[in-house]
Amino acid sequence: MNYEYPDELDFFERGFGYSKEYNHDEGLFSFIMQYDDGARLIFTHSPFYNCSVSVKLVQDDVVVFDVYKENVSSIAFQTWGLEKVLRVYSTKGAENHDFLVYFSPKPRLRYSEF
Repeated sequence: MNYEYPDELDFFERGFGYSKEYNHDEGLFSFIMQYDDGARLIFTHSPFYNCSVSVKLVQDDVVVFDVYKENVSSIAFQTWGLEKVLRVYSTKGAENHDFLVYFSPKPRLRYSEF
């Protein structure tokens, strides 16, 4: 299966750092974006765990959302005006969804299936 994802440097250039879940030896690549209000957006992906992505937003130690998706084919950084997102694409047969992780200026998630 083809699995494409941004380099670690791409995450760092956009303000992400390593999260506690990061484990290169296990093929678990996890990054965190911390916000001035204390919110934390954690984006984790793995080519080895069923080509998966996990996205979690934590505010005041409360998990606002925690979404996990398998059968990912690629991950890409995109920008629309001032909004910056990570777009997650799925493999053929699971492509009828829109998975957008907004990380700037404010964190949020748009996930829809159609």
